[in-house]
Amino acid sequence: MKNQFWNHFDRKYVKVALYALGTVLLGLAILLLCYESTGFWVRLGKILGAIATPLIYGLVLTYLLMPLTNFLDKKLSKGKSQGAIATGSRSLAVALTLLSLFLVFVLAFVAIYVTFSKQLSNINVKSLENIYAQLQSQYSSFINEIMNYLNKQGLSTSGLVSYLQASVGKVTSFLSDFFFGLIFAIYFLYDGHRIAGYWKKNFVALFSPKLVKGVKVFLADADSAFSGYIRGQIIDAFIVGVLVSLAMLIAKVPYGLLIGMVTGVGNLIPYFGPILGYGMVILSCLLNQNWTALIAGMIILLVIQGIDGNLINPKLLSNAIHIHPLYVIACVIAGGAMGGFVGMLIAVPLGALLKTEFERLVAYKEKMSAKNSSSSN
Repeated sequence: MKNQFWNHFDRKYVKVALYALGTVLLGLAILLLCYESTGFWVRLGKILGAIATPLIYGLVLTYLLMPLTNFLDKKLSKGKSQGAIATGSRSLAVALTLLSLFLVFVLAFVAIYVTFSKQLSNINVKSLENIYAQLQSQYSSFINEIMNYLNKQGLSTSGLVSYLQASVGKVTSFLSDFFFGLIFAIYFLYDGHRIAGYWKKNFVALFSPKLVKGVKVFLADADSAFSGYIRGQIIDAFIVGVLVSLAMLIAKVPYGLLIGMVTGVGNLIPYFGPILGYGMVILSCLLNQNWTALIAGMIILLVIQGIDGNLINPKLLSNAIHIHPLYVIACVIAGGAMGGFVGMLIAVPLGALLKTEFERLVAYKEKMSAKNSSSSN
């Protein structure tokens, strides 16, 4: 009787149903556990978020500095055997990369300090503190003048104060995350090639050759879209920031050092650098009623942005994927809406990557259509 009852069921489907029921019950148990331990998961999320931010900074720094490290490593290990010597050359390559980065910042600082103080003999740690103090002073003075003007016009400044306090907190948090990101970057620069090789070997072993080939093509497209653009934009922003700061200090434009730094950072995003630069020059000179400095500052920005747009930027971004200016603006707006400043920074190369993948898809469809057409004939 019992056997006759079970004979009415297909055992294969009974087994599938039991697996499905078990999965549902396990899922409900996990959801209940999450609900009952909300505080734990919130704390875990905060911990992971705190680790993720400097980790991302470290990966970005690694991506930017890896070509130089690999180049130096190749030159240093040329003609030498593998093993300890190769490991030593990698360590030296990482150290030279970081030293090169440090020297670039030192040279920029020396140029700004000499322009600011008119002397080269007193450059030391104290002079670095003086430049930082000058930036802080210019920032505070600039904001106070804006707030005083708004108060005279009878406008509320409470919202502006809250925004500025939040901005200062974000800057402090960024510096802390950047420091730990630099530590991550040092490790990745030294050992990143072995980590990448390990995961590449496992990926090839686990997945089909077709999928592996597709992922390789996509990663090559992503590297082509991001590498040239991001590195070029950062170098371009640094050069423009230093040039504008020097020129503004020489022309004695109010808050010149602050204007130069903001213009350089703004230059990371297409079309934002000139807008921020002109806006700050006009605002600072109007608040100080300094019309001579206004004219000088506008001419300085016009000349430097002209040189940058026609010589520096095209040279630095010669290897980047070029897209239409209207598409660039659309990408920047979308990136800002989704991810703020970081979103705007990566929006253009991400848009270029989407454009490349779309064109690759269209080419594939056209190829398949032509193939089907020829086979039917």
